[in-house]
Amino acid sequence: MNQSKISVRYAKALYEFGEEKKVLATLVDDVKMLASSFAEIKELRDFVLNPIIKPSDKKNFIHALLSKKVSADTIQFLNMIITNKRELYIEDMLRNFLNMCRRNSGITSVTLTTAQTFSASQKKTITSFVEKTYKTNVELIEKTDTTLLGGFILRIDDLQYDASVKTKIHALKKELLQSN
Repeated sequence: MNQSKISVRYAKALYEFGEEKKVLATLVDDVKMLASSFAEIKELRDFVLNPIIKPSDKKNFIHALLSKKVSADTIQFLNMIITNKRELYIEDMLRNFLNMCRRNSGITSVTLTTAQTFSASQKKTITSFVEKTYKTNVELIEKTDTTLLGGFILRIDDLQYDASVKTKIHALKKELLQSN
């Protein structure tokens, strides 16, 4: 089966479970924490993805690590993934789940990449602009990339607005090289 189909099916199942049991908000918080943990902690990802480690050991580890941080429903979901040997798809499942939640709540994920951290008023201006222009609620994800030198890159779904100094310098360099 296609990897994306697997992760979407599991994400959809978790979403429907959360709606049915009225625990969607809790699951969203849990999944956000898990997604950031998997992204940031290489050892966690390596342990869960390791095919040599027994599923029972993985379940015990997950329970010991997360039982006080996430809901029992989230641990049950993770156990099901481990039982079905779908650990390889877990990060995609988490991402797809969060995307479903945003989409069904009318929230657009906007990524703002800057050379240095923007002030609260600058973030508010950008958020307000996107909300008015696209008539949607905004979830702002901030990233810092010092190689931009200045300015910002704003990514809204599949659209990208690049107002970075790095891109402007690159375009100017390309133009000067072509004119020679």
